[in-house]
Amino acid sequence: MKNRKTIWFVGALLVAALVGIAFQFAPQIAAFYGLFDLGTGLLLSAALAAPDASELKSTLVGLKSALEKSVGDIAKIPGLEKSFGQIETEVEQMQAEFSKLRKFFASRGMIAGRQPRKGFLSDDAARAFGSQIVLGLARKGAFDTLDDATLRYCNDTFGIETRAALTTTDIALPVEYTAELKELQATYGVARRVMTHYPIGRGTSKPARLGTQDDFVFPIAISAAVSERNVKLGNASLESHKGGGLLRLPREINEQGIIPLGQMLARYAARKFGKIEDQIGFLGDGTATYDSISGVCKIANANGNEVQLGATKTAPSDATLENWRSLRPLCATPILSSGVYFAHATWERRFRTFKTQADPMIYVQNGPGGTATLDGYPIIWTEILAPYSENANANAYIGVFGDLSYWWFGEHGAPRTDFSTDVFFTTDELAVRWLEEIDFDYADPECAAALRLAAA
Repeated sequence: MKNRKTIWFVGALLVAALVGIAFQFAPQIAAFYGLFDLGTGLLLSAALAAPDASELKSTLVGLKSALEKSVGDIAKIPGLEKSFGQIETEVEQMQAEFSKLRKFFASRGMIAGRQPRKGFLSDDAARAFGSQIVLGLARKGAFDTLDDATLRYCNDTFGIETRAALTTTDIALPVEYTAELKELQATYGVARRVMTHYPIGRGTSKPARLGTQDDFVFPIAISAAVSERNVKLGNASLESHKGGGLLRLPREINEQGIIPLGQMLARYAARKFGKIEDQIGFLGDGTATYDSISGVCKIANANGNEVQLGATKTAPSDATLENWRSLRPLCATPILSSGVYFAHATWERRFRTFKTQADPMIYVQNGPGGTATLDGYPIIWTEILAPYSENANANAYIGVFGDLSYWWFGEHGAPRTDFSTDVFFTTDELAVRWLEEIDFDYADPECAAALRLAAA
């Protein structure tokens, strides 16, 4: 603080001296500028030869001496030189950081803000997934010949500066890209899209489940007691059940292939995760095959919300329009305002035959929002339920009607990736492992009904 005051004092002294000189020699200064307006050099020579010129020279010499003394005094201020050196260092550091940011945003400027196509990740997310895989494998020494341009491209994605940084920590994906992968899974899978999500922590999570419910009483007389209504609330049970798989990768990867690599791996994982989620969510039968998880069709069967075709009707072609309609009364009445049909896409040609001249709107292939409808109820196509055919497929589930937002989709964390350079050692290939932990349970047993073919 003392040093700062001294600097301000010296600066004020210099300003005062300059102002005094300006007032003292105002005529000479005015004449000096006037000479340029008149365009003559004679007046300038006369002014400099005037007696006042020596006085001006003397004053300037004295001012020079004062300035030199002031500069010397300032240089003697303790720590001043060190402070200026520190400021210079900080400025250099800021310039270096700004240069990094400029390069970072320049490298992303061509793809930032681009909306992904349906069924795809954004280019930013694909680059992040591809770079994460390459850096994760490089950290384990998978790419002895990985060129610097590819490595630098991957490093820039996460703001990593050197090769040494690869050995210090795992490369984590930004949160928004993990969410984008989940959205991609919901694009390919039905259960993740229509069920209610619930986070699974450690151990068992127990979200609510509705049981029997008493109706309200009407009317209630003035000043009369309001009777208690009983609603039986239970708990669903959600635990982590792990699933996933390994993907093979070649070692030959370059800079131009990072985004396609991330796009391909993420889309593959999203499709396969979506399929296994639908298999468990719809067809889980409580056996070891499904790790004791019971899905929508099994719960519908256990609660009497199932329509099974009569004896010998084991082919999907045996199902009639009335069989499909008979599912709706098995659900709770409020479900009729929000329920949808679930069926395999091959049923589309069969539903067309249900239309009649008297009622051509029984099936609409391009209803509101482009969604097909049966009796006005939307149809969501899924590859998990049995496809339409004329061949026997005994005991197979061919359709579901209901509102599956009354089902819990439990998930522990998010899908994760790990890497290996050894598992496919004999074929000189690399491996990427995808895993997720999920579970399913219902919140209301009357939210869905299932259509099933005959056992024999």
